[in-house]
Amino acid sequence: MTVSAIEFSRLGPPKLRLYAMRCANGHLSPWWEHHHCYYCGSDTLVEEELSGKGELSNYTVVYYPPRDFLGQEPYVVGHITMDEGVAMPAPVVGVAPEDVTVGTRVKATLRRMKLGHEGDIYYSQKFVVDTDAAAAAEAQPS
Repeated sequence: MTVSAIEFSRLGPPKLRLYAMRCANGHLSPWWEHHHCYYCGSDTLVEEELSGKGELSNYTVVYYPPRDFLGQEPYVVGHITMDEGVAMPAPVVGVAPEDVTVGTRVKATLRRMKLGHEGDIYYSQKFVVDTDAAAAAEAQPS
């Protein structure tokens, strides 16, 4: 979910929390699915807060972005499989495109998403490499 700085100041940080939709039968769908469950079609959905941590399951590097994202290229857009099991697309930042690998542990962070046409600044969730998870993996004996 992306919101402008004005909306963010009016509505506060809860507007930008990371969540998914859980149906009456227990299935988890991405946050944008408010009308029915992807898996069973149930129309009874409730919001469920996500941990904000997951794994990069695939990605692409964008070299020719849409107008709103000019000047940010190249940038990485990943498919993140959250620890809760739901998958969602999101930008991966703070790492060079050539250093991105499938299977990397990532965590959500609030960042500026884009500059709007009238100068509005928009914020949203992006993902960064989870350095705590990387350090823990290195500390594990082989």
